[in-house]
Amino acid sequence: MENIIPETLSKVVEEISRLPGYGEKSAQRLAVNILNMPRGEALDLIKTFMQLLEKVHPCKECGIYTEDELCPICTSEDRDRSVICVVEESFDAFAIERTGKFNGLYHIIGGRLSPLEEITPEDLNIDSLIERVDRLPVKEVILATNPTVEGEATASYIYNLLKDKNITISRIGYGLPFGAVLENADDFTLSKALEHKTPL
Repeated sequence: MENIIPETLSKVVEEISRLPGYGEKSAQRLAVNILNMPRGEALDLIKTFMQLLEKVHPCKECGIYTEDELCPICTSEDRDRSVICVVEESFDAFAIERTGKFNGLYHIIGGRLSPLEEITPEDLNIDSLIERVDRLPVKEVILATNPTVEGEATASYIYNLLKDKNITISRIGYGLPFGAVLENADDFTLSKALEHKTPL
């Protein structure tokens, strides 16, 4: 049977399918949605993606996405440098920031341990976290990895690396239901989770 899918469309779907969270069907929907956009809007979207790749990168200190060498949080003199909140991804930190309930620093580890996906400690920004804890006047580390099986395993791994240091180690409170993702949580739930963090 002859393949009638245009080669370029097929290649775009294949490339999108490589992104985490995208299967073939969702990749097809995204590609078709872009094709159905007015040409000018589609070109603007593509230009914005190019700007994203050119301008946005992880903060040299904490790993949060920024357009500068250091993010506004790391350069702010108003932040409490004695507390570091450890999250999986930048959008988890952005979600916590929206609550207005946290005034410390962040550390983005860039994912979570997952044997099934072959994600090991070496794949995450954990060594740089330990270096920051040793270098900065840190008194508390809040482990705010997502309350999933992988997130719990990651929090436990980091706890074991930090437990002998003279600091308080807390786990984000379970105002968040188990299995939830920080990025999708509402501001009130995140606020309560921060208020009810528990020592480990």
